[in-house]
Amino acid sequence: MLPRPVLDIHAHIGKIFRAYPKFTVKKLLKRMDELGIDMAVVLSIENPEETDFYLPTENVLRAVRKHRDRLIPFCNVDPRRGNPGAFDPYPIIERYVSRGCRGFGEELAGLMIDDERLQRIYEAVAKLGIPILLHLDRYRNIDEVGLPRFERMLREHPKTIFIAHGPHWWAEISGDLKPEMMGGYPKGPVKPGGKVEYLLKNYDNVYGDLSAGSGLNALARDPEHAKGFLERNRKKLIFGTDIIYETQEIRILEFLESLELSDRTYRDILYGNAERLLKL
Repeated sequence: MLPRPVLDIHAHIGKIFRAYPKFTVKKLLKRMDELGIDMAVVLSIENPEETDFYLPTENVLRAVRKHRDRLIPFCNVDPRRGNPGAFDPYPIIERYVSRGCRGFGEELAGLMIDDERLQRIYEAVAKLGIPILLHLDRYRNIDEVGLPRFERMLREHPKTIFIAHGPHWWAEISGDLKPEMMGGYPKGPVKPGGKVEYLLKNYDNVYGDLSAGSGLNALARDPEHAKGFLERNRKKLIFGTDIIYETQEIRILEFLESLELSDRTYRDILYGNAERLLKL
C-alpha cells in the first residue's frame, strides 16, 4: 500500500484534443478518487504546437476556483507574443501568481530550449519563485542529444526551478541515445552515462516529472535500474499522470508500488518534493 498523501504534478482538463471528449473538473476529481490521488496540478496550454485546442490560464483559474483544496492551477504565456524582442512576460505571470497560480506550464513552445524568448520566461518565474514545467521532444523545447542547451540553461538560470518531462528528457535516462530515438520510447536495458541522472545529481534546480508514457517507459524498460534510480534520486523526482481523458489507463502508481521502494522514497516522490517546490 502506497503512503498518503499523493500529489499529481501533471493533470489536464477541458477539451484539448479532438479525439477525446471534454475532461471536466468533475471527471478529473472522480478519476483522482479512483486512483487514490489527493491533489493535482492543473496545467494551462497556450502554445499551438502540442494540442488541438488551447486551455488558457483564465479557464484553469475559473475551473479550479471551487476546488482549491485539491486542484492547483499553473499559468502559461506563449513567449512569442508581442513584438519580437520586446515582449516582457513578467507582468502577466505576476498577475496570475497573485491570483493563485503556483507554477508555470505546461510549457510546449516549438522553440529551441535556449531561445531568448523562453529565457525571459525563465527569468520571470525565478523572480516570482515558482517552478516551470517543460515538455521536451523533437518539436517542443528542442535540444540535441545530451541536452547541452538545457544544461546551459540550468547553469545560466540557477534560480529557475525546472521540472522536465517528455520523450526527449526521459530518453536521456540511458547513455546510448541516438538522435532518431529522441522523440520516442526507447526499449531495452538502461545503459550507464544517461544525462538525466547526471543533471539531477549536478544541478539543484532541475527535477524530473515521471508522468505520461515517456516517464513510465523510462522506468519500466529496465525495472532493476528503475528501483536504484528512484532511490538515488528520490529528492529530485515528482509523481505525475498526464491525464487528459476520463477512461485513460494510468499505470504509473501500480508500477511504483511493484518496485517496493523505501517509505521515504515514496513520500518524497508522491508528495514531499512537490509540496516543497509549490510551497504548500
